[in-house]
Amino acid sequence: MKGATRLVPLPRVEKHLAAATVVVVGVGGLGTEVARLLAQAGVGRMILCDPDTVEASNLSRGALFLPAHVGLPKVDAAAQVLRELAPGMEVEVRADDFRYGVGLGELRAADLVLSCLDSIADRIALSSRCIFSGSPRGLLDAGLHPWGGEVRHYSSDGSCYVCGCSPVDRSMPAWHVACGFPPVLGAPAPVVTLVASWQAMFAVRLLFDEPLPEGIVTVDAAAGLSRPVLQDRAEDCPCHEVIDHRYIATTDLTVDSTVEEVLALTTAGERVQSWNPVDRQDALSPLHLDAAGPQRRLRELGIPPAEFLPVLRARPSQHVRYLALRGAL
Repeated sequence: MKGATRLVPLPRVEKHLAAATVVVVGVGGLGTEVARLLAQAGVGRMILCDPDTVEASNLSRGALFLPAHVGLPKVDAAAQVLRELAPGMEVEVRADDFRYGVGLGELRAADLVLSCLDSIADRIALSSRCIFSGSPRGLLDAGLHPWGGEVRHYSSDGSCYVCGCSPVDRSMPAWHVACGFPPVLGAPAPVVTLVASWQAMFAVRLLFDEPLPEGIVTVDAAAGLSRPVLQDRAEDCPCHEVIDHRYIATTDLTVDSTVEEVLALTTAGERVQSWNPVDRQDALSPLHLDAAGPQRRLRELGIPPAEFLPVLRARPSQHVRYLALRGAL
């Protein structure tokens, strides 16, 4: 571990954590436990993002889920308990896929983003979005297997999650590439808690800009061992581009603005795009906003709060610029 650990007085710790915003993507067993630990540590604001609902099978591993929560969105159930555990903490919920639930501006503005996802493809996508957004402390990722797991910090100037993936992994859809093993062999609650504790401890250190072990920290719960595994930055990795702040324009647009209001901020020959198809029910629908009706609201198109909307111009060729929804900068 590089550098010496600083001893920070407790009042400063509490004040610093109370001012921090943390985004937790994936609110399953790992995500609920990490959220609980960070809430009790004193983090002041948390954004929870997950599209799923609580099932009976989640109760044995989800630290914040109760039998009465079955059928509720995971983020709502988790937020309810977190607010009771830490009444002073602000909790925002996004019951959606992170691509639609958390904008690039929010990733950039957050003090830390935590990935608690169970799909390689989703972890690739979130890693890419974090780096592209310019998230200041990068992404703190964790994953599980039946008798252990791993925690890895990815910063903008080091390797990313995608660097360790094969071309085949990069091309697989989320439903095809799940981490670990079939559900019957899922990690038991003690393993979930162990790996979550490592991730939460690393999160607190990152929030204080303290050093972490280099590489991926693997946790073997059965053997009682942990060790770092170094990972080099891949020179051919396509996911290290960071959006240039100079090309981002602040606006008064929100997710309740209409397509017409967005297009009013463009000039002739420019086309505004979403990062996802404008029709969520049709994966082959266009990305450009003018394919939707002028009175459609951005929220209806699945555009998240504080998103950066790309503005392209084919001729004459020029650098892509971005329209930042309110709250992004």
